Amino acid sequence: MMNKLMVVLLFGSGILLGFSNFFHRDELTPVYIAALILVLLPVAFFHNSIKTQSARDARAFALLNEAQNLAIVKRDAKSKIPKDRPRRESPVAFEGSTKVGAVRSMAALVRKPMLREKIIEICDFADVVLETIRRLPNDTPAARTFCETHLSRLTEALEHCFEMHRNNDAPDSGQSLAEIHEVECFSTFITVFKRQQDTILFEGTKAAVASPDAQKI
Repeated sequence: MMNKLMVVLLFGSGILLGFSNFFHRDELTPVYIAALILVLLPVAFFHNSIKTQSARDARAFALLNEAQNLAIVKRDAKSKIPKDRPRRESPVAFEGSTKVGAVRSMAALVRKPMLREKIIEICDFADVVLETIRRLPNDTPAARTFCETHLSRLTEALEHCFEMHRNNDAPDSGQSLAEIHEVECFSTFITVFKRQQDTILFEGTKAAVASPDAQKI
């Protein structure tokens, strides 16, 4: 992009020098102004393009850092799963697993690579929360909220995304600002799911302590 801007500036300088050689002093002013306008217009266009590209690069870099941090967050979430407890077939977890499977099927139809990968990452994180639910003695209110509310909102967000792009049949190329913005919006589900896992564990621990079996021990 900078190379294009330099070419325009050099080309414009050549035009101005050419006009100054072919026209007398009294004829030069209006021609000079017209040539200056012709030079400034493309310069302004390329300057705006450079700003757009810089914004795109900055946001893409932020998403790259987020992807690196996600691996740490996911590892931390997996470590919180109480693996010493028996795994049970939870009705709530079964419902949640069905919803996550539906979202994965929808994600396969997403044409934008970054967005598709982000939705799959969210589904993987949802699996961690569902596994946490299966390791707890009972389905707590927080577990039901996760499956009935948070996973439903994820489905609605993806359906809304399809609705927005339904009339656009042409596949997108590159990392557009619109795609990056959509990825950022979906990234909030990771934060919400992480907090909900902590609430599920807190309620599950309280329920285990308050149960008669726990008091006997």
